[in-house]
This record gives sequence, structure tokens and C-alpha cells, in this order.
Amino acid sequence: MPIDIDFDFISAREGGRQLDGYVPAANVSRSGVTIATGFDLGQCNALDLRRLGLPGALIEQLSPYLGLQGLEARRYLEEHPLRIERSEAMTIDEAVKAAHVREVAHAYNTSELNVAQVPFSELPPQAQTVIASVSFQYGVNLRARTPRLWRAVTAQDWARAIAELRDFGDAYPTRRGLEADLLEQALQ
Repeated sequence: MPIDIDFDFISAREGGRQLDGYVPAANVSRSGVTIATGFDLGQCNALDLRRLGLPGALIEQLSPYLGLQGLEARRYLEEHPLRIERSEAMTIDEAVKAAHVREVAHAYNTSELNVAQVPFSELPPQAQTVIASVSFQYGVNLRARTPRLWRAVTAQDWARAIAELRDFGDAYPTRRGLEADLLEQALQ
């Protein structure tokens, strides 16, 4: 089975495709300047951008924002606004989606917690989407960043995963609730 992630669902959670840089929840998060569909430059370095295969001119434009997080990112962005073209946002989105999904699927497929050895691509589309959604926000190392949720999803314990999402305890309860609602569809 192919990877079947609902990127429209994720895009809506990430605020859609943005051409102007912004810093989400600068006061309470480690987010950096974010562009396109939730692409957080605060979590990247120049090598990351090159690995994505982004054009040199775009890398040069984004480089001043790399690694900046929270209030530091917001202050820099206020002094140096970032705007990209729609075509550049599409280029970023396609590169990020491909690389990110490859990484999260690999982490899932090789996790020792996946004792049933169910490939990521064989999970219900709703489960693939929820795992990808959380990983777009928390990074691909969900085992370290969200260990209880990671244990539940790698065990394909969807009821426990839904309960974890509903009681996640982060600053995004609405997003976690929508992810739980989506995952519940896989149980019907």
C-alpha cells in the first residue's frame, strides 16, 4: 500500500501555505520563523536546506532566519520581514513533505516498539495522517518528544493513541482534539 497522508488536514493545522514569515506562539514555544506550510526555519540549518534540494537563491533568502527561535526569532522577523513567492512556497512544501514523510515512516518502520512490524504504509490513512501531523509539529523523533503517543501508535493501539491525544497536555489542545477525531474514524 502507498503512503496515504491527508496533507490538506495537516496544512489546515499548520495554518495553510503562508508567503509571509511568522513565528507561532513565540512566547511559549521553540518555534522559529515559519514559512510555506509550517516550515519552521528555527529547526533548520543551511545543510538541511541543501539536503532538501532547495534552489541556492532560496537558501540564501532563508538563511538569516535559520536557528532563531521564540522571541529572538520574532524580534529578528520584525526587523527583517520575510516574504516568498507562491512558487517558492510550493517548492518548499513539496521538498519538505517528501523528506519528512520518508523520515517519519523510516522511524516507524524501524522502531523496536513496532513489534508487529506493521509498515507505516499499511496503517490506516487516518493513522498515517495523525502521526505525520504530530511529527510536523514536534519533529520526526516522536519517540523522544512524545513518548507515550509514540508507544501507542507503534503498538497500533489506536484507542490509547486517541486518549493520549485528548490528554496531551501541550499548548495545542484543539489541534490534538482534531487529530483524535480523525484517528477515531479509523476505528469505525
